Amino acid sequence: MARYPAEFALDSLPERFVRRAALLIETEDDRFVVLDADRREFARLPESPDGTIIRSLSHDGTRLLLAAHSGNGVGVLALGDGEPRWFYGPDPEYEHDRHATSSPDGTTIAVLGGDDGDEPGKAVVSLLDPVSGARRRLWSAVGAASWECGLCWSPDGRLLAVTYMIWDDERDDDALSTVVLDPATGRVLASYPIATISSATYATWANDHELVYRHEYDEANRRFVADPHAGTARTTPELTGRLWGVVGERHLQEVAAYEEPAAARSVFYTTNLDGADRRPFFAYRPRVNAGRVHLAPGAFHDLMTS
Repeated sequence: MARYPAEFALDSLPERFVRRAALLIETEDDRFVVLDADRREFARLPESPDGTIIRSLSHDGTRLLLAAHSGNGVGVLALGDGEPRWFYGPDPEYEHDRHATSSPDGTTIAVLGGDDGDEPGKAVVSLLDPVSGARRRLWSAVGAASWECGLCWSPDGRLLAVTYMIWDDERDDDALSTVVLDPATGRVLASYPIATISSATYATWANDHELVYRHEYDEANRRFVADPHAGTARTTPELTGRLWGVVGERHLQEVAAYEEPAAARSVFYTTNLDGADRRPFFAYRPRVNAGRVHLAPGAFHDLMTS
C-alpha cells in the first residue's frame, strides 16, 4: 500500500478501472490519472465516452458525472464498470446542460445549464433524481452557463454554490458571478458578484458553512472565505501555485510553471486556507500540467486524515 508523499512516472501507470477514486487529473496531454482510494495507488483510467466531458466525481468517489458536448443531458458513470446512465434534458433545442454534481448523500444531482428559449437567456439550476430520472427546476437568473462555470454542494448538503455567466456593464464584457442557494427552496442566501468557485474540482467548501471563492478581477492569487448565513467574509494572504480545490479546510495545490520553470516533474501539495502548513502530497514525471482536477470530497478527506 502506497504512502505519501509519493512520486511516480506517468508512463508506468497501469490502465484500469477503480471502484473508488479520491481524485482524478485530466492532464494537458489527455491522460486520466486517478488516485485509487481503496488501494492508495495511482492508475490511469480509460478515456471518457466519446462526445462527453467529465464534470465531477461523486462525493464518495464511486461515480463520474458527465455532460454531453452537445449539452443534451448528463451521465452517471460507475467507476467500477465504466457504463454510464444518461438523463436527457427536458428541451434539447433550447436547454443545454453544462455541469452536474452529486449531493453528498448521492440522492440528488444538481445540474447547471442554460435556457435560450426566451430573451434574455437564463442560467438554470435543476435537481435530478438519479433513481427515477425526474428533474425539477430549482432556480434561474438572467445569464448563461458556460464551461467555465460550476456548482458545488456543501459537505452537509444544505447549501449549493453556483457560478454562472453574467454581463458586466462596467467592463462591457462577460463575467462570472456566484450565488449560494438553499437546495430545499431555491432561495438565494448570498450573492458574490464577479466571483467564481473552484469549478474545476467541485470542491469549494472549507466546511459545512464556509465557502471559498475567488474574485474574478483580483490580480493577487487570493481567496475569500465567506459564511453565507452570517454574511461575513475574510481574505486570505496572496497564495502561491495553482489552487485546484479545498477539502477539510485544506487547499490542494500544484506548483505552477512560473515557480519552477525548469522542473522535470509536476508537484502537488496541500496547505491550510492561508497557504501555510505546506505538506507534500505527490509528484509525477515527466512534467505535464493538469488541465482539470476533480476531487471526491469524502474519499479525499478520508485519505488525507488516515
